[in-house]
Amino acid sequence: MTASTALPAGFKVLCSACAQSLDAKTQFSPKMLKKKHPRCRACSSSKLSNQATGGHQSKKESKWASYYHTLQNAGIIRGLEEQVRFELLPAQRDPNGKQLERPLAYVADFVYIDDLGVHVVDAKGFRTEVYRLKRKLMLYLRHIRIEEV
Repeated sequence: MTASTALPAGFKVLCSACAQSLDAKTQFSPKMLKKKHPRCRACSSSKLSNQATGGHQSKKESKWASYYHTLQNAGIIRGLEEQVRFELLPAQRDPNGKQLERPLAYVADFVYIDDLGVHVVDAKGFRTEVYRLKRKLMLYLRHIRIEEV
């Protein structure tokens, strides 16, 4: 932050989404100070304007996380994991080892095991074209069908 945009001592800024006190130097840019309702990076990082809740990327995902944790505590499911990364394509490199393309990965919201087998679940509000492509690649390359909730 430059001297012209420095905040006075004791000045507190609250995030309009989560109401936590913001550290102006690390949690938002100086131009955000001009906004009527500043938001921290954690609350404003969503590209689809969903609201982060309880460490999850959306209210829907948070609701399903609570549900799956309840099922696990009741012993109905086991091995519940969140934000599991599946690599679909490895990084592409030239003969010298320089990376040409980043790896392509799909991150599942939930993975759990029950009597029927392993389940890969995604809490979807909006199906993007990239998601549809990754869903098809998961089925073709890994033989895993993604369950949408």
